[in-house]
Amino acid sequence: MSTKSGELTAWRSKNCSLRFFPKRRLRWWGLSPKGRNAVTLGELQFGKTQLSEDFYRLWALACWVLYKMTSSAIPTPAEQLIPGRQNLFKALLFVGALLTSFYLAQGGVDLLHRVFSFSNAWARPAEIAARWTWVLTLATINCFIILGMAVLGHEAVHRVLFKGSIWNELWGGILSALALIPFYINRQIHLTHHSYAHQPGADPENAMHDHAFWYAMTVGSFIGIAIHYRTFVFNLLTRLFDRRFTGRVLKDAVFVVAAGFVYIFLVPHMGVSARYSTIPTALLFPVVFAFRAISDHYGVPAIVRPAVGVAPVYDVDAEAWHRNRDARQKEVSGWVVLTSPLLEWVWSHVNYHEVHHKYPYLSHRYLKTTFEATRHQVPYLVVNGYLRSFLGLRKRSYYGSRQDVLQFSSNK
Repeated sequence: MSTKSGELTAWRSKNCSLRFFPKRRLRWWGLSPKGRNAVTLGELQFGKTQLSEDFYRLWALACWVLYKMTSSAIPTPAEQLIPGRQNLFKALLFVGALLTSFYLAQGGVDLLHRVFSFSNAWARPAEIAARWTWVLTLATINCFIILGMAVLGHEAVHRVLFKGSIWNELWGGILSALALIPFYINRQIHLTHHSYAHQPGADPENAMHDHAFWYAMTVGSFIGIAIHYRTFVFNLLTRLFDRRFTGRVLKDAVFVVAAGFVYIFLVPHMGVSARYSTIPTALLFPVVFAFRAISDHYGVPAIVRPAVGVAPVYDVDAEAWHRNRDARQKEVSGWVVLTSPLLEWVWSHVNYHEVHHKYPYLSHRYLKTTFEATRHQVPYLVVNGYLRSFLGLRKRSYYGSRQDVLQFSSNK
């Protein structure tokens, strides 16, 4: 038996199963499982006639070819093309849109004041209602924009925002700081999260959401930001003169101070009151962030691995992620949330969160196509829309049961 023939035989017995197609599609073709416990395509029957072994082999070959085609469609770290120009355009657009929104908030408040100044005293409540409706609407939009910047910063954490290291680190630091996140601290915490994803007692991000649902929704974001700045202060006080950390600590400090300058000094210098711009945005941001982030891992069964020591991960080579992809593809630690194309673009496909965990070296541009290519070969938990995800998670705990999530499985 040739090597390729042996590979096909082994792959057929492992992967060519009824899970490849929904039962309703099998029935539409006139096929039906032979018995409730039928597993392989060799156990299908057409009417009352069991399919022959020749048909089984032919079908297995077709499945194998399809598997090879979809597998090769997912690029390796060296093969992928980083959309640097598109990412730069998006970053500049987000920064410009945020500053414009602040300016419009103040302009709208001034306009409403002039309009209602000609009215009687009874119109004062109407002015207040109109003013804060305008301000809070723009503040909510600002939160979506800042989340978009944070996701681009997350791309830089994985070194796939720009191909060049200098541009990647520079824009990663700027965008993360504008989202109130120290970039290098986020890289440390986030890469450690990937290494111990959804493992009780090991994943550093569990502290945010491993609580009752409403506590995780309201307090989880504050816990997350506190962890980041506590680690930042710790590094600043204890590792500033450690050559491994000096550059990271100083650059984080510069980025955070620069972002503070923009929000505290530049915005007021534009004639925009913080009362109508930065303060409402800052108050709403944890809520909007939690609404999205709660659908990353909440309700998914825990990942159980042999007990090993937990150590912080400061950096990971993309080739290492690629080499270890087979083990990750068998696990499910997060969700795929199908949402609108506009929101996919604004949040750079972070809704395909489990795809990102299976292939953490990939740029966001490949996440959707990778999901479509692999959704019937590797397990995913799929839900339609963030609102439906939010409503469905309300009655669940952070570590859900397999029975609870079975209905969302992509290859059930």
